[in-house]
Amino acid sequence: MDYRRAARIFSQISGVYDTFLSFATFGRIHSWQREMIEDMGRKGNWLDVGTGTGEVLIKLGEDHRGLKVGLDPAEGMVLSARKKCKGCRFVVGIGESLPFRDGVFSKVSLSLVFRHLEDQGRFLDEARRVLEEGGTLGIIDIGRFRGTGVLLFLMRTLLKPVGLLIFGKDKWDFFIHSVEESYSVDEVRDLLESKGFKVIKVRRRMLGTVFILTARKTA
Repeated sequence: MDYRRAARIFSQISGVYDTFLSFATFGRIHSWQREMIEDMGRKGNWLDVGTGTGEVLIKLGEDHRGLKVGLDPAEGMVLSARKKCKGCRFVVGIGESLPFRDGVFSKVSLSLVFRHLEDQGRFLDEARRVLEEGGTLGIIDIGRFRGTGVLLFLMRTLLKPVGLLIFGKDKWDFFIHSVEESYSVDEVRDLLESKGFKVIKVRRRMLGTVFILTARKTA
């Protein structure tokens, strides 16, 4: 994805993004994020890449032991996140060039972000660099599967009126394109293992449309 275009789009929709995401996932996004957090474990410094309005970090709770850091290319999203999570730190940036020291995080997460990255392989190199030994990577995303064509059909038909009403044609087309560019779970697994991660758990949700994947940095 073109980050300048993505940052512009997500900054423009930051005020309605949470509402739409709840609508588009039938409210399930919150339970998926909690499942990812529980699979990853709550302790340690946490980096949420493509953090949006900071929902993953908020769900860690105020008693979380460790830093809670969010990174996003969209300044509008970061501004919204700072208002919502006072105990978090937010940075404007991209996943392929993380502005952090080696081994400083125990956890790195992405919630509906992986398919939006310009270079997934480069991001995984960066994630591995900033993770401590044995650190955990968590991914929630739309995965390409047998029903991807059905999902795209719904986005072009049933969901389209709401999408156009909230976002407008250009932004809605952007989201459709992001689904078209999604990866299957097997493709993500192969890429992770080629970059020094071992997949330890995969959950499938919404009839396989969504996956929640946890992986560990290997030696």
